[in-house]
Order: sequence, then C-alpha cells, then structure tokens
Amino acid sequence: MEIKKIESNLKMKNFYFSKCCFERRKEISNGEYHADLKKRITKTAEHEYDVEVNLKISKNDFELLVVANAEFLYEAENYNQEEILIHKNTVAIMFPFIRSQVSLMTAQPGMMPVVLPPINTAKFNSST
Repeated sequence: MEIKKIESNLKMKNFYFSKCCFERRKEISNGEYHADLKKRITKTAEHEYDVEVNLKISKNDFELLVVANAEFLYEAENYNQEEILIHKNTVAIMFPFIRSQVSLMTAQPGMMPVVLPPINTAKFNSST
C-alpha cells in the first residue's frame, strides 16, 4: 500500500529534551529501580498541542530525570477522534526517543544500562 494513503493525521512538529539529569554514586549495584512517568498536554491553538513527558528513575545509588517536550498538530477531515488520539498516541510517538535517551545516559562505566520496557499507552492516562 502506498504510504501516503496510511499517513497519520497526528504530526510531531518538534521534539526536544528540556531537561536531562543523571546523578550517581561511585559504585552502582544491579537491582530493581523505580520509574515514574507523567505527562502534561496543553492545547496551544486549534488542533495544536504541547506535550511534556516527565520520567524519573530512582534507585538507592542513582537518580535520573528526563523531561521530553514535543509539539503536535492534528489534521483530519473528521476531528471526532482527536482527543483520544492526542492523549494516547502522542506519548506512544515520544516514548521510543525517551527510552533511547535513558539507555544512552546510563551506559556508563561500572553499571548496566537501564533499558526501559515498551509501555501500553492505552493504560497511561495520568496527567501532571
């Protein structure tokens, strides 16, 4: 099928990390960490949105904070599904970039990189 025929109505216009902070101790032990993910969606104009995703990962020997921001535009013939798609798909589009950033930041000497699992964005409804 021609890709133009299945192109998404939701477009990410801009993506950037507004904050990346990683603090660690000298020695890092293997083990479980706690990850907390939050999102904030702000409508900036008709069919335009700013989305902020905050991820905090903590363990007794390190703490990581990543704040990702993106601008989205929704263009369609029918806008009935707009709100649903904005709340579910924006995070789904952004999360692979966030996962990659976390792995890059934690690929440090003396520690195993943190590789976040994929998430089910349909279950992710919380807002900050």
